[in-house]
Amino acid sequence: MTSIESKRVQYRKYLERAGVIDALSKALIKLYEEQNKPEDAIRFVRKFMCESCPDDAQYDLMKNDLEEAKTSISRLEQELERLRGQIKKSPEEYQELTLAGYKSLMDDEENVNSLLRKYLTPELLEEYMLVTTSPPVDAYLYDCAVSGFEHHDSSVGIYAADPDSYDVFAKIFDPIIKDYHAQQDNDSDALQKDSDWGNVDEIENLDPERKYIISARIRIARNIEGFPFFPKLTEKQFIEVEERVRAATETMDGEHIGSYLTLSDIDAETQQEMVKRHIMFHRGDAYLTTAGCYRFWPTGRGVYHNPAATFLIWVNEEDHLRIISMAPCGDLGDVYNRLVNGLQELEKTLTFARSPRYGFLSACPTNLGTTLRASVHIRLPLLSKDNERLVALADELQLQIRGTGGEHTAIEDGVMDISNRRRLGFTEFELVKSLQDGIVALINAEEELETAGQEG
Repeated sequence: MTSIESKRVQYRKYLERAGVIDALSKALIKLYEEQNKPEDAIRFVRKFMCESCPDDAQYDLMKNDLEEAKTSISRLEQELERLRGQIKKSPEEYQELTLAGYKSLMDDEENVNSLLRKYLTPELLEEYMLVTTSPPVDAYLYDCAVSGFEHHDSSVGIYAADPDSYDVFAKIFDPIIKDYHAQQDNDSDALQKDSDWGNVDEIENLDPERKYIISARIRIARNIEGFPFFPKLTEKQFIEVEERVRAATETMDGEHIGSYLTLSDIDAETQQEMVKRHIMFHRGDAYLTTAGCYRFWPTGRGVYHNPAATFLIWVNEEDHLRIISMAPCGDLGDVYNRLVNGLQELEKTLTFARSPRYGFLSACPTNLGTTLRASVHIRLPLLSKDNERLVALADELQLQIRGTGGEHTAIEDGVMDISNRRRLGFTEFELVKSLQDGIVALINAEEELETAGQEG
């Protein structure tokens, strides 16, 4: 029995145990026995199976009530954030919160892998506890570490509240950055090379026959100079960032021409559809929630995209901008070229925060440097069955493998998301080229397994 047939059998058994098949059978028999067959058979079956369920009119009314409730909740959440913003914590309150958060983190003997836990020593805590970044932001260490204090299972546990955080709290951020990006042996003053997009013509279509690669995507993060990051953005600044990005997109031309949609103007159903198509983002990440990423939601959030949805800009999703180029094929060269041209157009009117040491700055220290993540969704059914070899190849090629549903999701039916593991210490071209070389190597490994299977 094949894997697909086995799944079908298991699914049928599940439906039988749950009583679904029995209920459907009774409904279909009832429909068969009806002398006057209804024009809408689906409505008849639905009504028979759920006599207490609301009819279409009641359902529409309930749906409208739900949307109104969600709107009210969003409005109340925004008002709550405004009120919170008016309450200024005293240094003593920050000290109390920081000490409590640190104690909770260090007392947890089950979750011990956080980089925040690893590098935030009692001495550094004492040194930084009441230090703030430059006014008017005035970010405390607690503003950066609150998510890690609450979520001990976080692999990193800290976000920068503003660009200044990387300098003011350098003794905690720098070792975390060097550890995460494997730069411990790099003693250079500049951990990140100058930006270099190289020769875009060297990046190619990796799967012209579309046998393996389902889609290709490259995204970069950018933050506008002069603004704090999401933990300390005010409501007014969220709006100002959105307005600046919207204005910058008005000069787009060619395949980059598109439209800007502000999140608050998009109904919930359309939002869900856009999220499914990977055009729009959504909130819900627990670590980012605690860090303050979704304050004043949906104010200041939106998306710019061209009609083909191959070039997008997410505004205030996490960083100020997430610039994305993608295609439903393996033409990495086309995706790369579109990203470079789109970014260069934005740079004509927007200046992005950059550090001489770390390169382009992002709220999360894992994205520093190039901020670039290039990825493909690829089907490698044979290689995926040999997980040990797959992982070994990925490590050798400096690639990250995960399920297509995002981080911490499993590979299903041999389909996986493969991306560059590195962000810092390399040029943009080097990272995309390394992904290209890695994908070619994995496809070659899959083809070898195919040949071996045919010969066997």
